[in-house]
Amino acid sequence: MLQFATLNRFNHILVQVRGRGDAYYQSDLVPKSHLIKDVNFDPLAYLIPKAKEKGIQVHAWVNTYLLWSSRVKPVQKDHLLYTHPEWLDQDNRMTMDIGKEMRKFNGGKNGNEGFYLSPNHPKVNSYLISVFKDLIENYELDGLHLDYVRFHDSEYGQNPGAIAYYRKYNGLTVDPAQMSQESIWSDHRRKAVTDLVRETKNLIESTRPQMELTAAVKPNLYQARERFYQEWDVWLAAGYLDKAVVMNYAKDLKDFAANIDIMYDNLPSKYRKKIVMGIATYNQPARHVVDKVKYTRVTRFSGISFFSYNVMVKNPRYFRSIKKILYPRG
Repeated sequence: MLQFATLNRFNHILVQVRGRGDAYYQSDLVPKSHLIKDVNFDPLAYLIPKAKEKGIQVHAWVNTYLLWSSRVKPVQKDHLLYTHPEWLDQDNRMTMDIGKEMRKFNGGKNGNEGFYLSPNHPKVNSYLISVFKDLIENYELDGLHLDYVRFHDSEYGQNPGAIAYYRKYNGLTVDPAQMSQESIWSDHRRKAVTDLVRETKNLIESTRPQMELTAAVKPNLYQARERFYQEWDVWLAAGYLDKAVVMNYAKDLKDFAANIDIMYDNLPSKYRKKIVMGIATYNQPARHVVDKVKYTRVTRFSGISFFSYNVMVKNPRYFRSIKKILYPRG
């Protein structure tokens, strides 16, 4: 991976260190991923000095609220799915049957991405901040990258503990989701996610201030805000986020361009400079990626990221034509 990054002149790599409520690093807080067979191996500690030698910055990519997405239960007995099932988000008020919900999962094809932590539950954000603190204090990272820093979908947020907390905090006797002031309930959910981003930024500034905070965000600003309660334009404007890595993974160039139009309509140019255009490699041929790199350059976005490296591993020739466009002078 580092050899590929060096040869192709990448200056930042986003390495996943938290997949599904687990750790691809050493932690006393989070159970180690079952994917790491050698329990003594620390992939992150191995990688960081080797990347720094080559002048490549390492950003720890963490799946934030997404906790589990499989029909098979976690092997770790101290996984949050077992230790804090009351933190799981819901799209209804029924008592959740985890086993039954698990059997519905089909790889996300029906929009069900698995189990999320409830962003508006009073204990969840503070837990995640403690996870990030552990990571930041113990590794010389150049950045922390938040993925799935949003709600599962618009109907979520109905965790019983979160509802009870909201009612108590606001002195309500009715269910907030049934209130006529739907916008107030939506604002509350947006605030829960924004609070986590803000608190993470505060943590970084007090612990390792030279580090960058980035987030993978939905490409359509309107949909990000109204459906997933992810107001990433506000995060940029408020300085909570150093860069937004926009998951502009559309295969069709028209759709890709439409997302950029919305950014132009809503973000002043000084904030557009903080956008890294995320282009997908997993769902399209290299020639279509080339078109999107060209369009990104024409629309004056300077930062580009590619998702994901897995494609290059499977097909080493994939990146050749893309590199020619990125560096036309060789």
